[in-house]
Amino acid sequence: MKLLLDENLSWRMIKMLVSISEEIIHVSDLKITQPATDISIWNYAKKNGFTIISKDDDFEKIVLLRKAPPKLIYLKTYNLDTKKLVDLILENKDKIIQFVNYIENDIFEIYSN
Repeated sequence: MKLLLDENLSWRMIKMLVSISEEIIHVSDLKITQPATDISIWNYAKKNGFTIISKDDDFEKIVLLRKAPPKLIYLKTYNLDTKKLVDLILENKDKIIQFVNYIENDIFEIYSN
């Protein structure tokens, strides 16, 4: 499973999420013009088989218009620090793996309490 963290998420999350995927990168690591646009991120993820993780509702709109791939893990959270975001993702690890590998839906939404 290949995961791509959007620019609105900290690159520090990579080390904390290796238990979900050893192939996880941040948008800042991409060899595309920076700052990367949502469409260039989308195209990179599609071309390279990544699932996007983002808090940006623009990706939700793109998925609804263009359909997957790539799939989107949409973090519908408010002002959570990096550690709490990582904890939330890890709490949903099994669901994320199922979503990416087996479920046909294009968007998986994760909410904070």
